[in-house]
Amino acid sequence: MSTENPNDSYPFPISGVDLDSKNSVKLNEDTYEVYVNDELVGHKTLKSAGEKLSDIEDFLSHQGINDFSSAVRGDHYLIHTSGDFEHLKNALSVYFENR
Repeated sequence: MSTENPNDSYPFPISGVDLDSKNSVKLNEDTYEVYVNDELVGHKTLKSAGEKLSDIEDFLSHQGINDFSSAVRGDHYLIHTSGDFEHLKNALSVYFENR
C-alpha cells in the first residue's frame, strides 16, 4: 500500500496546510481598476474576505446614485452611466479616499 503525501512534490516541507482543502484561503489582495464611462477613476483593493466589488454599488446607491450599470472584465470594474458623470465620479473619489 502506498501512502502518498501531497507535500512530497514540493521542494520544502509544508506542514499544517491541507492542500486538498475545498476552502479557499485569500492569499493576496485583489485589486481592480475602476472605470466610469471608460475613464479610470481609481482602484478598489479587496483586502479582506468580506469585501466585494458590489460594495461600490452599495455606496453609490446610498449616495442616491442609481442610474448606472457595472460589469467586471478581468481586473477592470466598469461602470457606465448615462446620468450625471461628474457627480458619480466625485462620489467615487470620496469613496476611494475613505477606504
